[in-house]
Amino acid sequence: MSQNRNRTDSNNSDDDESLGNWAVAGLVGLAGLAIGAGAYYLTSSSSSQAEEQKKKEERERAEARQREQARQEAEYQGGYSGWNLFTNVACAAAAVMGSQMSAAAPAESVLVVPGNPLITNMNGLLHDIYKRYIALKDEEFEEHYNVFMKIFYRLHEQMKVADKYYNRYSSTVQFAGSHYDRLRINKPDEFDMDIIIGLPVNLKEAPKPANSDIVLEAKAPGFIQLKAGTQFQNLPKRDGADWLINRTAHEWLDERNYLLRSKFTDWFKSVVNKAMNSFPADPSSGRRVVNVDGIPYTLRLSSSGPAITLIIVNSKGFRLDVDLVPALKFPKERWPICRPYRKVPDNCNHHDIFMVVPKPMKGGLNRYDTDRSWRIAMHLQERDIMHATENMRQAIRLIKKLRDSQGLNKIASYYIKTIFYHEAMARQNEPHFWRNSPSYLFSIMVKKFIEHLDSGEIAYFWNKENNLIGYIERSTLTGYANKLKKLVPILDDPSKYKWAAKYLLTESQFKEYNDKFLHI
Repeated sequence: MSQNRNRTDSNNSDDDESLGNWAVAGLVGLAGLAIGAGAYYLTSSSSSQAEEQKKKEERERAEARQREQARQEAEYQGGYSGWNLFTNVACAAAAVMGSQMSAAAPAESVLVVPGNPLITNMNGLLHDIYKRYIALKDEEFEEHYNVFMKIFYRLHEQMKVADKYYNRYSSTVQFAGSHYDRLRINKPDEFDMDIIIGLPVNLKEAPKPANSDIVLEAKAPGFIQLKAGTQFQNLPKRDGADWLINRTAHEWLDERNYLLRSKFTDWFKSVVNKAMNSFPADPSSGRRVVNVDGIPYTLRLSSSGPAITLIIVNSKGFRLDVDLVPALKFPKERWPICRPYRKVPDNCNHHDIFMVVPKPMKGGLNRYDTDRSWRIAMHLQERDIMHATENMRQAIRLIKKLRDSQGLNKIASYYIKTIFYHEAMARQNEPHFWRNSPSYLFSIMVKKFIEHLDSGEIAYFWNKENNLIGYIERSTLTGYANKLKKLVPILDDPSKYKWAAKYLLTESQFKEYNDKFLHI
């Protein structure tokens, strides 16, 4: 057994049982696999993309089999059934897609929350809190995913009808965000979708980079500008009949032939609006309505950053927010953009593309910096960093819950994930590190989190010159660090493990939990 494996908390005499429980809880990630299956249907890509998707699905199926084997070996009675969730979602996806996907009729939800839990150490406490207050519930996920798939599929098809350029060049639709990463906590009421839009030019770099059809110009760390080359500029002369479609992309250029993020975003939002207007309107409110399984859902749109948010509600209190983010893709051979950027690690180099999204750069010197800037998006590669990292995802979920309960509102989930990305690189020579108990990893990473808050820096993983929290007032970061430092003595003293609940839970949650189970 590795040295790391033996360095678990000294109070965890029954860690083996707790680790088995956590292995089961980790199966919540299989929701992400089912999401991927649904997204694949929405892809109208080339044969090479189809082959890449097939390889990806094979890897994910292998990962799923490994998790199921871990579940069986743990022989844990009760807990979270990832496979039950998977069959629920597969049924929903099959109903929408009319595909050959099939699944046995699911049994009732088996996320068993014991009425009188046996909590004797930190692992047991964290596992029970996870099941009660963090984990997604099977039935809620199934409901939200089913509504999402049936409405988004119809919207996506109407977007193709509404715009000829979108119909031809919307090559791939893929999930992003916390569901894609299998890190969503509390409620499954938000989805993120990247919609990759193609360009009518060669995206590869020319032998002389300045002669490329698209020139990538690095700006502030994490951002680039896209300048159209000769072929792009000559679309009106080059394309003949295709000009009627391709002129859309040509209209995104400014007077100096830069692709304007703002014009691209305006075009995308207009396509979504046209598609929305194809749905019937409610006579009283004027809002668009779609029926799913006999239940009417009201739709409306809201804009935020590069995304347009589709808000889906019904009269029974259901709400789902879907962020639709248009993106451009470039072949991986064009990475890194320039020297300060990190090369893609070997274990993350399975994807043929990286993406950029139309998010404006903060602190630009002039309006051109804002209108022309595109943010680099490495979702695919970042997810690979977390591949086969055992309990890493559980530690991330716990720290996200800690952040929420302690009111660290300016710390985005991406900042927390970035801390883990750096730690994964630092631990490359410790292959068993992420197999340590969740309580051990939680303790280590809380202290890492505090170090970053104290220093006022979380370096962007792909370019360390970008401090992700540099815009936050130091007094705010110091206040956050001081809140978390009160937790450290508890993590270091096995006899005080129950008090960790006070930091992981909100005030009302802790009162309920303490009155029922802890009595401290």
